[in-house]
Amino acid sequence: MNKVTKNILKYLIELIIVTFGVFLGVYFSNINAENKTKADKEKTLEIIVKELEYNQELLKEYIDYHEELKVQIDSIIPSLRDEDRFLPLAIDNKFKFNKIKGWKGFQFARLQKTAFEGAKISGILKEFDIELIQKISSSYELQETYIDFGTSILNKAIDMNSSTKVIDVIGIITLTTSDLLNMEKGLSQGLEKTIAELKTLHNN
Repeated sequence: MNKVTKNILKYLIELIIVTFGVFLGVYFSNINAENKTKADKEKTLEIIVKELEYNQELLKEYIDYHEELKVQIDSIIPSLRDEDRFLPLAIDNKFKFNKIKGWKGFQFARLQKTAFEGAKISGILKEFDIELIQKISSSYELQETYIDFGTSILNKAIDMNSSTKVIDVIGIITLTTSDLLNMEKGLSQGLEKTIAELKTLHNN
C-alpha cells in the first residue's frame, strides 16, 4: 500500500468518525428534544387539568348559591302585586332584593384560563393531538361564553338607577337563577367529562 493510498484511507476513516460523531450528536439531540417536549406536554396537561378542576369547584359554589337564590326569589315573587312590580325600586318597600336570605350580590364564577393561555403562548399546545386540542379548546370556549353572559348580567345590575322598576330587578335576578344557573350546570358536567378524559390520557 503506497503513501497516497494510506493518506486517502486515513482521511476516509477520519471522515467516517466525524460523520458518525455528528450523526450521534444529532440523534441524541433529537432524543433530548423529544423527551423535553414529552415532559412539557405532560406538565402542561397536568396544569390544565388542575385549572379545570379549580374552575369546576368554583362553579359548584355558584350553582349552590344560585339555586338557593332561586328558592328565595320564587317564594317572594308570588307575594308581589302587579302594582308593586311596576313601582320604581327606590320607592318600593316590599321588594328589598338585597335583603334576600343568603344574598351575595350579582355574582358568577371567575373561571381561570391562565394555564390554557400559557400553553398557547409557549407553543406546546400545538404538540398535542388535534382531537385533544379541540377538546381542551372547546372547554375554555364554553367557559368564556359563560363569563361573557355573567358579565352582561352584572352590567345590567350596575346600570340600575332610581328609575329602575322592581320588575326590571326581578328580570335580572331571574336571568341569574335560570339561564346562568342552567349554563353553570351544563358547563360543570362538561368539565367533569373533559377532566376525566384528560386524566386518562395523562395516566397512560
